Formats: sequence, structure tokens, C-alpha cells
Amino acid sequence: MKTATKKRALLNIFLVFLLLTGLALITGCGSSSDKQADAAKTYYVATRGTFKPFTYMDDKDQLTGYDIEILKEVQKRNKDIKFDFKTMSIESAFVSLTSNQIDLIANQMGRNEERAAKYTFTKEVNNYTRTKITVKGDRNDITTLDDLKGKTMVLVPTSESARLIKKYNETAEPKINLIYTDKGSAETLNLVATGRADASADYEVAVTEAKKTLGLDVKSVGKVISGVPTYFILRKDDESQKLADKIDATLKEMKADGTLQKLSEQFLGADYTSSSKE
Repeated sequence: MKTATKKRALLNIFLVFLLLTGLALITGCGSSSDKQADAAKTYYVATRGTFKPFTYMDDKDQLTGYDIEILKEVQKRNKDIKFDFKTMSIESAFVSLTSNQIDLIANQMGRNEERAAKYTFTKEVNNYTRTKITVKGDRNDITTLDDLKGKTMVLVPTSESARLIKKYNETAEPKINLIYTDKGSAETLNLVATGRADASADYEVAVTEAKKTLGLDVKSVGKVISGVPTYFILRKDDESQKLADKIDATLKEMKADGTLQKLSEQFLGADYTSSSKE
């Protein structure tokens, strides 16, 4: 009888040992997972979401595009980074960046001295833009800015081409009648195609995409009026600089292993990762 009691006691001790060991393993696994989850910091990214092929919603209503997929690849290669994308106008994005509501802007952002004084830019180039004058398909009377004197041109106010054309207009006589939209090329190309504006200034890539997917009767004409490198923009503080450095380091890797070129060819139709050409 004593022997049976002793055996039951030993069995109970063994079962308790197994239970405690199992709990320890579960707790250990949970701690490791929690540490990995805690290690990934979320950064909020502002993008227009209507600027195909750079940032847009696909057929499944998922945000994608060249600028977006670059950051998704950065996230994939840096387990301590998580990007959460928010769609908004670029003017709103700058307000949100300044007020700490978002952490960076991904939307083919060009660098100029005014912006550089207020914000941090990544150093590695995403791609080089090629902006030309855009006109309706049946128009042959406009190929230069001089041809637009006295006519109407629609521009995106935050674009590099808008800055250049406003500078041109300071001495032009008669001046180009400038109107603005913050809805990006989706709106500028539509205004040109419907005859509500004589011309716009758009990326050749965006014009090609609009003709193919939207059937808009528009075309790029003349020489490149703005060919500038594009980057990501962040706040000007130490934390943002650390993130910019990580993005730059990853972009260098992506250039070296051919990933960036593949993304450019996939979304833009050609390799725009080297300096722009006329």
C-alpha cells in the first residue's frame, strides 16, 4: 500500500514537472515573439495614392507603386522598421510631417534649398524624373514654354516644374496663365485631355500610363523641362536622421543587387535609376 502511494506521489511530481516545463517553454516563446514585435517601430508614411505608377491603389484596392514598393523592400530587409501608409495631398503631408503626425513623405519628392532648410532628405536617389510639356493628342502648336505665352497651363504647386515655370513667368510677356491642382497628374492630364487647359507639365512615365490605362488622348512634347532626382523627405531631427540613414543603407544594397532597377523596370517601364537623359 505504501509502495502504491509512493508511486502515485512520484507520478504527480513528474506530471507537475512536465506542466511547469511546458509553461516555461510557452512563456519563453511568447517573450521572444514579444521582443521581436516590440523591436519593430512603426513609422507613418504620407503618399498621394493617385499618382500611378509611383503611388496608387491596385485592382485589389491595395496601395502599391514604385515609391511604395521601395519602402516595402526596406521594411522587409530591416526587421526593426514597420511602415504604415496614409494617403493624403502633398500639401497636407507637409503639414502632417511638421506636426509629427507622419514621419516621412514618399511621393517623388524633389530636393531644393528651401525644403532642405526645413526637412531631412535621404541621400540615395530613388529615380530621376523626366518632365515634359503635356498637350492634347491632336495639338501640334505647342512644344516649348514660349508657345504657351498667353495660354493656360495647369501645374501641381509642390512640383519642381511648377517652381521652374513660375520663374520663367517672371519675365515672360505675355505670361502663361497658370492654374493649380493638388490632385496630381490624374487631374492635370484630365484637364488637358478635356481641353480645359492648353498644357501641363508631367512625367513622361505618367503620361504613358494615363494613355494606356485611362485612354486619355495626351502626349509629351518638346525637351525635358525638369529632370531631377527624387528622394524621401523626413523631419529634421535626430530620430528622423537615423531612419534616413537606414533607408539610404538599404537603397545602396538594392542598387548593388539590382533590386531597384527591377522595380523601376516593373513600374516605370525602364531603368530610371541613373541620371536622366533628354
